[in-house]
Amino acid sequence: MDVLVLDSDASFGATIDAALGDVNVSVFRSLPHLRSRYDALVFDQRPFLVCNNENELRRCMEWNSRLLAIFWARELPASVDILRLMRIGVRDLWLASEPASDWVTRLQLMQQPNENGAAISADLQRDIQMARSIQQNMWPQDGVILSDYRFSLRMLPAGMLSGDFVDYFAVGSRHLIFFMADVAGHGTSPALLTVALKNISWRLQQRYGRPRFRTPGQMLEWINGRIMEQSVDLHVAMFLAVIDLQTHNLHYASAAHFPPSLRVSDAGEVTSLEQRGKPLGLFADASYESAEAQLSAGDSVVVFSDGVLEQYQASDLATREQALKNQAASADDIEGLWSYVTANVSGEDDVSLLVVERLN
Repeated sequence: MDVLVLDSDASFGATIDAALGDVNVSVFRSLPHLRSRYDALVFDQRPFLVCNNENELRRCMEWNSRLLAIFWARELPASVDILRLMRIGVRDLWLASEPASDWVTRLQLMQQPNENGAAISADLQRDIQMARSIQQNMWPQDGVILSDYRFSLRMLPAGMLSGDFVDYFAVGSRHLIFFMADVAGHGTSPALLTVALKNISWRLQQRYGRPRFRTPGQMLEWINGRIMEQSVDLHVAMFLAVIDLQTHNLHYASAAHFPPSLRVSDAGEVTSLEQRGKPLGLFADASYESAEAQLSAGDSVVVFSDGVLEQYQASDLATREQALKNQAASADDIEGLWSYVTANVSGEDDVSLLVVERLN
């Protein structure tokens, strides 16, 4: 694949070139420079254009609408700015804080729909891009610290829209809640259900300023009822946990979430947080059991979506689970673990990773 970088002040062109490894990257200082070289370049497919200046990007798209535009930013732009970029024709948004391996994978995924792009109207492509930006804005901020707990998140959608959803927040002054949901299926319908999950998350925060649920299992029962109200033919796997900030006990429950989440001690000992439970959205009378574990300083909770299992297809489930445990115990940080779990995924399923670490 070919990536053109428009970089007037050399602030990020060299970084992009080094990060993308074997990708054919060409860096240009100005649009006239790019235009003068463009006709002489040979492309296997429509080239990608990476730019960090909105005005320059707009000029590029006015000159050549075939370019697959990517906006590079040091920080996540505001929602209104993202929507404006999408209207210009931006296909993806890269952040300086993201691992470079994500960029390569997303380039590969963006090429797939482009092979049949002639059959998709420009209006539909813009709608999908806008939906993608809106969905990503619903995801919580990476690296948030809440009451001495750090929440680190990585998500790699299989397509333009994701069926995975993650959230974490404080409820009152004593409790932290976090969950990972995996909506069955692919495409628009599972992605739309994640909007309902965000709404459910807000209702948990706003309506239950002081937790009225005795256990995470009761929370899952309540969420199950809200999903049943949607009357959609989809089901959801979920891992949900509550941290008691006074005792540092982790209370958790699972609705058919797989692979099991992990508790990794500061010394590297790994324990599976495995609980049985039916998927959400299928059985109105489903009930869920809760369990608990103690979290000491330096301990982490690691939660995966089932997309991480793609790279172990030749192995049995026990071997796959053990491989995840080994890597969770040995990884120095979330970047190392994320690089491992996404190294050989095919992009056919969403992949998500959440790490919750007790700092003190």
